[in-house]
Formats: sequence, structure tokens, C-alpha cells
Amino acid sequence: MAVKLRAITVVQIAASALACSAIFLTGCAERQILTGSAVPQHKNAERSMQAEILSNSAEVWFVKPGTDNIELVKVNRNLTGRNKLESALTELLRGPTGEEEAQGLGSEIPKGTILLSVKPLDDDFEIDLSRRFNSGGGEASMQARMEQLKRTVSSVAGGKKVFLNIEGKRLVAAAEGLEVQQPINF
Repeated sequence: MAVKLRAITVVQIAASALACSAIFLTGCAERQILTGSAVPQHKNAERSMQAEILSNSAEVWFVKPGTDNIELVKVNRNLTGRNKLESALTELLRGPTGEEEAQGLGSEIPKGTILLSVKPLDDDFEIDLSRRFNSGGGEASMQARMEQLKRTVSSVAGGKKVFLNIEGKRLVAAAEGLEVQQPINF
């Protein structure tokens, strides 16, 4: 009789557990579990993601020789690294890609110009380029390279001022006697 009683108790416990499970599962029937891209996103979150994607690119400016003058042309470049200003300057100093050169784009910035540093100054920045940036080409070339630099920097610096140094010294006049306004992006 004790064995029979135990068997009934085990069956009752199993039946109760099954009934509870059925009740629990029916309560979840109306719920949806969303994962990955199925998770609804708020409009602000979407805008934030779009802004982040856009903020990882910059306008890098090159030149295209015309019949009478040099035209400045912007190219959108994807940036890598955490410092957007440094990444944009690196792209500028690399120059146009082969495809961009085939379209007639070039750079007045002398090949071999090196970005020595990008340093924060309170709310502003100071960039330091090698002396190669300030050499040769004449006044028109120097004006074009300064404009390439200014426009590229402006595309990523926002409202922050950017000052230009050449090998540690603030540039006030270019090699060709051209006066250089500091900060360069205002």
C-alpha cells in the first residue's frame, strides 16, 4: 500500500508540474522575443547611428587644374582611428587615389609632407607638419595648399580652432612671403 501511495503521489506531482508548465507557457504566448535587427529602434537612436556613420567620414580637398586657375574639389573619405582630425589630415597627405588621379585630381601639398602631431589645446587643436609642407611651388601653390588644408580641417573640427605649426613653430608666413592667418580654419 505504501508503494501504491508513493506512485499516486509521484503521478500527482508530475501532473501538477505539467499543469503549471502549461499555465506558464500560455502566459508567454502573447509575448514576442525580438533579437538583432528585429528589435524596434527609436527614431532618436536611428538618427544617432546615422550621425555616427556620417561622423566617420570627412571632406578631403584636392585640386584640379583648369585652363586659367586651380579648382578645389572635395572628396568624401571614410576615416579610421579615434581622432577624426588626425585621420582626415592623414588622408589629405596621402593624396588622391589612383581613380581620383585618373579624374584629374591632384594635390599642391608636396609629396613627403609628414603629419608630426595633432595636439589638443584646451578646446582647440594644434597640428604640426614637416617643413616639406612649406617648401617650393610659388605663391599660387602655397595658397592652394593652405586652402586644401583649411577646408579639410574645417570638415572635421566643428567649431574648434586649429593652429598650424611647421616642425614645432607657429607658421605666420609661408616660404613665398604669404601671410598665414591663425587659426587656419577661421
